[in-house]
Amino acid sequence: MATKRQIAANRRNARHSTGPKTPLGKATASMNALRHGLRARTVVVPGEHQEDFDQIHDGLQGLYQPENPAEQHLVDQAAIAQWKLVRAEAFEARCYADEPSAQARAAILGRMTQIQCRLERTYFKAYKELERIKAARRKQPEQPEANHQADHLAPKFQVAYINPETGERDVIYRAEYGKSVEQFSDASPSPTKPNGKEGGL
Repeated sequence: MATKRQIAANRRNARHSTGPKTPLGKATASMNALRHGLRARTVVVPGEHQEDFDQIHDGLQGLYQPENPAEQHLVDQAAIAQWKLVRAEAFEARCYADEPSAQARAAILGRMTQIQCRLERTYFKAYKELERIKAARRKQPEQPEANHQADHLAPKFQVAYINPETGERDVIYRAEYGKSVEQFSDASPSPTKPNGKEGGL
């Protein structure tokens, strides 16, 4: 166990560290021990091109058009799995070039086969769910457009005041399909009551 003096000395030495201090420097240093990048937190690793990944992602995004965060997660997972499958194949080819012995190549093949199987399962799981969602959307019936000519809820409505002494009638409000109008249009039927008389009060 370290003594108090050793702990204090370690802390003093840590203050003189020459490691990265800026966010960019820390991000660069985090890639120092990177080998194949299959577990990297960043999707695109050094030596790869963001534009290539974006092309894969945009293709899936346009194909499935996610409408909520859950669907977006499925699209992201499918794109990342597809991208890492390409990376795994490239890494395997480099390892074969660096390892001439059959025993070393067999070990590489076994390990990379496991990784590729996991990535393929991830991809096809997301793909299957996205296809299911897409098919369910196709089955949804389209909402019919409003047909005001067939509207049975008083397509025309007016309120009128009738003087009980003179019998004169004064229209004070008109509406067509719930919207106030100055005059009724000629295209729709005239306002009527259920007994066929002109609508109004």
